[in-house]
Amino acid sequence: MFAKLPSLANLNFFSAERPLYLFLLIYRWASLLLAMLLFIFATDVIVPGVSLSILLLISLGSTVLITVLHVPFKLRLFEKPIFLSIDLLLVIVLLTFSGATRSPFTLYALSPLLMGALFHQGRGVLLTVVAFSVLYPLTLFVARWTYPSIVIEPGQLLTQLGLAWLVTLLFGSLFIILSQLRQAHQSLTTAHQNLTRQNAELAATYHQLEVIHELTLFLHAPDSQSVQQQLLKAVTKEFDFERAVVAVVNPAMNRLENWQMHPPFGDQMAQAPPLPLAEEAGPIAQAVLRRQVMRVSADGMLVADDVLTGWLGAGNWFVLPMIWQEQTVGALLLNLPPGGKVEIDDNRWPVLTSLVSQAAVALGTIDRTRRLAVEEERNRIARDIHDTVAQSLFGIVFTLDACIKLLPKQVELVRSELVELRTVADKVRQQVRQSVLDLWPTVLTQEQFKLDIDKYVKQCCPSRIFRVDYTIEGDFDGLSPALRRSLYRVCQEALVNAAKHAGVDIARVYLYVEPTEVFLSVRDKGKGFDPKPVLARERDREHFGLKGIQERIEALGGNCNILSQEGQGTQILVRVPLNGRHRYG
Repeated sequence: MFAKLPSLANLNFFSAERPLYLFLLIYRWASLLLAMLLFIFATDVIVPGVSLSILLLISLGSTVLITVLHVPFKLRLFEKPIFLSIDLLLVIVLLTFSGATRSPFTLYALSPLLMGALFHQGRGVLLTVVAFSVLYPLTLFVARWTYPSIVIEPGQLLTQLGLAWLVTLLFGSLFIILSQLRQAHQSLTTAHQNLTRQNAELAATYHQLEVIHELTLFLHAPDSQSVQQQLLKAVTKEFDFERAVVAVVNPAMNRLENWQMHPPFGDQMAQAPPLPLAEEAGPIAQAVLRRQVMRVSADGMLVADDVLTGWLGAGNWFVLPMIWQEQTVGALLLNLPPGGKVEIDDNRWPVLTSLVSQAAVALGTIDRTRRLAVEEERNRIARDIHDTVAQSLFGIVFTLDACIKLLPKQVELVRSELVELRTVADKVRQQVRQSVLDLWPTVLTQEQFKLDIDKYVKQCCPSRIFRVDYTIEGDFDGLSPALRRSLYRVCQEALVNAAKHAGVDIARVYLYVEPTEVFLSVRDKGKGFDPKPVLARERDREHFGLKGIQERIEALGGNCNILSQEGQGTQILVRVPLNGRHRYG
């Protein structure tokens, strides 16, 4: 007969409605006690033939039963409204046989109506009061046929029905309002929880952005020492470790060195000694060798070196090897609190490992860049020696061998060759001196580029007046040092050849640096020559540098064309594409 509410979470619903249900139980007991008191003064209202004790026993028994079994009663009442119908019929019978319109059970009879308003609200309010309004008068008229003594006063009956409507609607509205307020409170609680969760997510996102910023700093660190300092500051700031230590691996010496600590502890002025990477060197070295994250206790030996042990200080340590491309490049040591617990949750552990991994990448990249720079410098030195000194010495040896064969028959020819050979030997001396000077890491700016070339040409041709006209456009200083040095070498060789053999007193250098490539042109209007036979010969005393120029530019990924005709002058054209290797940044 009664429609069920949409299935809410029963336990939550009962927990929320418990105070109101207790209020209705108190109301039921209070109205029952009031009815008992009224029967003392109005026993004549009982229908003849009906025992007062039976009526009181029925009302008292149902109330005690509902009170004692209130939990299952609420559950059954919520799931099966038929139990409310039974209670409603029970109070209608009590009203009918205890005086009808003059019954002391009038207030007691409102109890099931209020129960229906509480548990079924809305339609439940309407259905219960309509059912009462229909069943109660119907029961009265049916009972009157059996018990003619039942008195029905129309005015009193209308008053009872009106009271039932007013009280039920009033309490039903109050219950609905309370339910809406409860739902609003739950919505606000849920919204507060969502806001708290979102705030935590925003805080985590902000923390991740800070970590990304730290990772970016790693990538732009100029040297390994800067990477170490940034890593130490990041882990002590973000993870609240009291101290952190980092060291880098020297693969050549197979040891940990360059120890750094943040914040400083004790006497940090003395440099910590290196730690050999051997099993007998202690648990820290063992963790690095095994590439395993390890907790090292202060109860045992940290390292075999007493000086390094004193430098580290007392405490438990958490060792994280720093691995890059299957190679251990360093180790991070985190000082644990006295309890030894690692207070890093599952969300922060990936952040810590990301910091360590990115620092390992930065250290490995810096080490690789350093080794590549050393290798590139070695190759440059070897190329310079090959292009200048080696070929000059070969020419000297070749000439001396020829002179030995000419003696003693052609003394004058040998004399002239030796005089020329002395000039070549002096040039070799100057080239060796210049190569030694080039080993120093001077910054080759645009102005220094022109000054050094002019100085070099004057040194090679001190007896002649030779001028160089420069046209340089674009960001020359933005080119990589290796490319600037190679362009410098090309200009050196081309201009010295022009000063010695072209028969002119001026040459022009055009250098254009564009966003994607760089162009170089060295031109003179001198005697010129046929470049094909010159470049075809493996060795030529006068033009030994032309082949070296082409090889140098090809090594940079560019191309070099030598244009010349006898009587038409010479032009050397160089084009080198620009990429990340040939630009700063």
